[in-house]
Amino acid sequence: MKTTTTSFQKVGLFLVFLLFSCSSVLATTGYYFYVQFANKNNSPYSLTNPSEYLSARAIERRAQRAPGIDSTDLPITPAYLSQIENLGIHVHNRSKWMNGATVILVDSSKMNMVRALPFVKWVKYTGQIDLAAGSPKRTKVVEPSSDYGSAAAQINQMNGKYLHDLGYRGKGVVVGVLDAGFFNVNKNPAFDSLNLQGRLLGTKDFVNPNSNIYAEDAHGADVMSILAGNLPGSFIGTAPDASFWLIRTEYVTTEYLVETDFWCSGIEFADSVGVDVVNSSLGYTKFNDPIMDYTYADMNGEVSRASRCAALAAKKGIVVCSSAGNEGNKAWHYIGSPADAKGIITVGGVDNSGVSSTFSSYGPSSDNRVKPEICTMGTSTALISTNGMPIVGNGTSYATPVMAGMMTCFLQVAKNVNAPSNPATLLKTVYETASNYANPTAQLGYGIPDFRTALARLPFFTARKIAQTSDVAIGFDFSDRTIHIRLFDNKISADELVRVYSATGILQVNQPVSEHETVLPAANLAPGVYVVNIIGGGQSSSHKVVIN
Repeated sequence: MKTTTTSFQKVGLFLVFLLFSCSSVLATTGYYFYVQFANKNNSPYSLTNPSEYLSARAIERRAQRAPGIDSTDLPITPAYLSQIENLGIHVHNRSKWMNGATVILVDSSKMNMVRALPFVKWVKYTGQIDLAAGSPKRTKVVEPSSDYGSAAAQINQMNGKYLHDLGYRGKGVVVGVLDAGFFNVNKNPAFDSLNLQGRLLGTKDFVNPNSNIYAEDAHGADVMSILAGNLPGSFIGTAPDASFWLIRTEYVTTEYLVETDFWCSGIEFADSVGVDVVNSSLGYTKFNDPIMDYTYADMNGEVSRASRCAALAAKKGIVVCSSAGNEGNKAWHYIGSPADAKGIITVGGVDNSGVSSTFSSYGPSSDNRVKPEICTMGTSTALISTNGMPIVGNGTSYATPVMAGMMTCFLQVAKNVNAPSNPATLLKTVYETASNYANPTAQLGYGIPDFRTALARLPFFTARKIAQTSDVAIGFDFSDRTIHIRLFDNKISADELVRVYSATGILQVNQPVSEHETVLPAANLAPGVYVVNIIGGGQSSSHKVVIN
């Protein structure tokens, strides 16, 4: 389910699946079952050779921001999948993290043969699909624009433009967008720079592998515009220089449990190709078949496979941003799955004055964790239509990419200044800047973050902070006795210098300021009080520090 509150209209027929047929007649209805395997025995893959199933970028991310590679990373034993296929049952998608697969078939009685296989733990019906159904697209409301356009309000609400002005616009960071379709992203002028610069890295469709993902639903295109839209002088997204994978996991016409398994496959694929950040503006609570419905008690991060996969992605070093949902003014008013997952950012909605969007879903999780953690603009969020015009829309679907884009920029900062870039540290740093951090509420969570403050609070990798103002942070690394200086002003002038004086005024160190972080040798400095003086651009500032 897409978590937006815009209206829909039918625009054409859904591309007919060419996945399976009965004799020469194409089936129009299929049944999904989830198959849980008992183990990964007799696998041809090993933990010692991860390049067989993970990209170099994914392996590098685990080395930098995660405990490492473990058995969840191993693909499902291929022999298990081939034995199911040999029964005439199509394996539609799979989840190595959950060690299970979704199959699709016309004759559901064949599942008795699957149940009898010795390596199958259990199977469960997860939904059906009308293969001839239509695919919707949303209406558009044109808004005037200037400079950042109406996008200015949503980025300024979080002091996010401060990161942009420092040059942190997502460059070198890879984002995976899980959604329902990306209509016209390959043609929309808002994405010209994305396409021309080769930053659209690829697409993957777990709903219909034979589809044209650019002719499917417009929801993912809306989300992408908030992240990556770039119409100079008119609209700028929150991560306009990032690179993207577009991944379809949502089938908009019906709502069945199987879509949570599509979601698992989607985020695992995102992990395997090395994404750093995931945006998911999708959520699941109620289904077409009520027997599949979640209860509020299920919203503990442990029941839904999608939620468990989201938590695993975070442990593997991915910053996962998930929409809270739009159920706040409905009978079910809580967050859904995967928003209940542990270790991710669940994003609620507010208006431009910081008041909760009436539709934004409530927390906490059923095990009483703060949910949503963060809120950004979900009421009258600025985006770009599929024909390249600035518009607005409502929903936590739109609040989420506002936050995901800023986390992309924040991750770029952390990587560039050699700060900890694991999700737990980044999230904690951002949460502590939020407007309600001391007193989180059920709908706002910790509130609205401040990325200028978050930048100032970002920990040094090895240094302990010994002085800090709104413009500079100074740390001391005891391991190699170096002073680390990080400036937060917009531009560093060519003549900018940092000098260290003893308490008696004797110059000890004189060095040019580096772009991201200045490191000064201090091995020859005796313990005591020193003054760090930063000069340049016609300005000067002094900071007293104590070196032990």
